[in-house]
Amino acid sequence: MANQIVIMRNQEIIMRGMGLEPWSATILNEKPQATAMLSRRYYLSSWAITTYAQLANKYTIRRYYKMAKKIKVKGDAGHGATDPGAIGPTGKREKEFNLTMALKLEALFKNHPMIDFSLTRSTDVFLELRQRVKIANEQPADLFISIHANSATATTANGTETFYNRTTSAPLAGVIQRHMQDATGFKDRGARYGNFAVIRDTKMDAVLLEVGFISNPEEEQKLFDNDFQDRVALAVAKGICEYLGVPFETEKSAVPAPYPEMTVTVHTDAGSTYTGYNIKGITWIPSRPIGELLGGRIGYVKSKVTINGEPVETQNINGVGYVTARDLTKLLGARIFWDKAEPSKVEIYH
Repeated sequence: MANQIVIMRNQEIIMRGMGLEPWSATILNEKPQATAMLSRRYYLSSWAITTYAQLANKYTIRRYYKMAKKIKVKGDAGHGATDPGAIGPTGKREKEFNLTMALKLEALFKNHPMIDFSLTRSTDVFLELRQRVKIANEQPADLFISIHANSATATTANGTETFYNRTTSAPLAGVIQRHMQDATGFKDRGARYGNFAVIRDTKMDAVLLEVGFISNPEEEQKLFDNDFQDRVALAVAKGICEYLGVPFETEKSAVPAPYPEMTVTVHTDAGSTYTGYNIKGITWIPSRPIGELLGGRIGYVKSKVTINGEPVETQNINGVGYVTARDLTKLLGARIFWDKAEPSKVEIYH
């Protein structure tokens, strides 16, 4: 019985550390009936063995940093191709948000000395749930992060939440949720249990992120804002590093583009200014924020940006798809002007 009490108390410590309420069918100092005691003893022993094994593996992952062994993190952009995911009030599609965020996260980890970050998909393709799980389990990964935008019938539904399935994934969910919610500024819906295949059937710690509600007009607008996406991707990256106990390499994570910068001003009702690049005398501009501001439909097919379904020449700069200013303005019926006095300034009118 003494050993049983130790196991039960350890169970309580572990579960409270995960932010979960311990299971308490009986109180520790009570004497349950013999049959119940045997059943409880079997359950707790199995629970303790499984949990300790999983936690031991987690601490092994954290020791990789000291051993100079890279930790493998798999990012998963939900939906894709013929599966658009949820569709927002203005027609924006979840699959495109998910892929953009996954690519930005991948770019942040591109030069991290201790984390090997890869994606289940990096283009607009469709993967079944079992395929996503298989990719993560067979490579294998140490962590699995599935990226989504939420949706609800009521357009007032709002907030950020993170789902886990196994209790050992709860701490990961809690850390990422804290960082992500701070970055979005949306309502904190918390880290919660969810029975989703990609976090249930994967073998490693796995979470599913619901950054915000694409069905909510205000949150939809923010979800497709480039600065917002950068902020959230950075927050998720820092959450992953905090959980793994490795430093976030800010100096090496953000890779400056080796091209002269250009200031691109878009003149519309909701106009804004963006950073473009001069690559061998050609002006390249970020496709999604400018294209959507001009009323275009921006997608990705086989590593190329598509504008209203037509693929165009693409440059991937830090995970963002850039297209030539002439291609974008021509396909969307916009006018473009270069400032003769200051050639690094570009004006786009629609």
